[in-house]
Amino acid sequence: MASLAETVGKRFTHKQIIDAWCMYDWANSAFATTILAAVLPVYYSQVAGATLSSEAVATAYWSLGLSLSLLIATIISPILGTISDVVRGKKRFLTAFAMMGIVGTGLMVLVDTGDWLLASVLFVVARIGFTGSTVFYDALLPHVAGEEERDSVSARGYAMGYLGGGILLAINAAMIAILPGTLGPRLSFLSVAFWWALFSIPILRRVPEPPSAGAPKGVGTSAITESFRRLAETLKEVRHYKELFKFLIAFLIYNDAIGTIISVAAIYGAELGFDSTKLVLALLLVQFVGIPFSLIFGRLPSKAEARRPFYLAFIIYNLVALPLVGVIGARALPSENLGVILGLIAAVEVVGVVFALLTGRPVFSKLVATFDTKRSIALSLIVYAVISVWGYFLNSVVEFWLLAWMVAIVQGGSQALSRSLYASLSPAAKSGEFFGLFGVMEKFSAILGPLLFAAAVGIFGNSRPAILSLIVFFAIGILMLRTVDVDEGIRVAREEDARAGLVSA
Repeated sequence: MASLAETVGKRFTHKQIIDAWCMYDWANSAFATTILAAVLPVYYSQVAGATLSSEAVATAYWSLGLSLSLLIATIISPILGTISDVVRGKKRFLTAFAMMGIVGTGLMVLVDTGDWLLASVLFVVARIGFTGSTVFYDALLPHVAGEEERDSVSARGYAMGYLGGGILLAINAAMIAILPGTLGPRLSFLSVAFWWALFSIPILRRVPEPPSAGAPKGVGTSAITESFRRLAETLKEVRHYKELFKFLIAFLIYNDAIGTIISVAAIYGAELGFDSTKLVLALLLVQFVGIPFSLIFGRLPSKAEARRPFYLAFIIYNLVALPLVGVIGARALPSENLGVILGLIAAVEVVGVVFALLTGRPVFSKLVATFDTKRSIALSLIVYAVISVWGYFLNSVVEFWLLAWMVAIVQGGSQALSRSLYASLSPAAKSGEFFGLFGVMEKFSAILGPLLFAAAVGIFGNSRPAILSLIVFFAIGILMLRTVDVDEGIRVAREEDARAGLVSA
């Protein structure tokens, strides 16, 4: 099939278009790290919410804003996604939502002591912008990358996101430490807006707008009416897209557990009494470690990749070695000095490289030959299952850092391959619509996972059983993945594109 660069114009090469698409992950991941994860939650509690009656009230207001933004994004994602298919508007919607997020984030520089209401409003606006732009960014994937390269391109996007988000978070952490009072955090919010805006330019300039699929003659009300008709029609035709919807349900189940691990990691470590600085540094470590492992998982399903046996051997080695070394290290190390811990991790990985070089081809060649995208996702879920069991027994900072390293191995790869597999099962003619539904599943994961975790904590009285209970989600996810007939799903998607007269990537 022809690439979008060939069908829509030859102003930029196929490689330049892919580079530009991946750069948007670099751009918006700054919001995920600085605003969602590291800086704004603490700033909201300690500064913006300082005039509230208690930190618990501030946390409640923050959670309310988070839930509200997710709810709004969940409702509008499939609707706007379908409209973008009808009126050829994926890049226009991406631009509009990105600008909403950028402006909302930039205005956070005005938030100071007691400005919790302003912070809440700006956060909701910015989060809707961030989430909405991601829907249309993901919807461009099947148009930008051909079937044989979607895994690697999707993984590369995640790797770029880890690197970009990690670099700016490190800069902002230094700025917060150096500058007095609230100046550091406020300027870090502004830096995210500038970073996001600057690095969004490539995707807006280089990636062509995909052709519409059966757009009505008019726009405005007619386009909106047509989009609702198509969305209702698709939901009625669930049986026609049986394999895609089976994957969506599997994704909802296992992504619940993945999202929970990501969202409660720092809180869980704090509950166990670990130093907050070491926890933040461990999360920063995940950002950078996730880069090479995202790329490894992206190449694992590729039949053309000669190093697949090495990659599989290296992943399986880490699956066994990290928990073993962590448990032994927690009891054998005389201290929990970070230098010692990092040295231990480095030694483990050096041995892993040697192990993979020696055993990759002779031991793992036949096994890796059976790997496709679906099995690679299943491997990542097996690693996550081990993480949930290990998390139950976790007792030391040494183990927490090794566990964080293990999360970094699969976090980007599992999500990148899920995105690329979904892109392969989705008709490119309806990519906006279907990635809107994909976004709904991601939002439900972000809402349901923590709620189920909180329920488990309420029942058992602490977080350990809640962490262990996540293994059920990974097991069900793996079993449901096995039922998905990927070839059949791809065949149905191609037939839909043929009916729409759309030439996809």
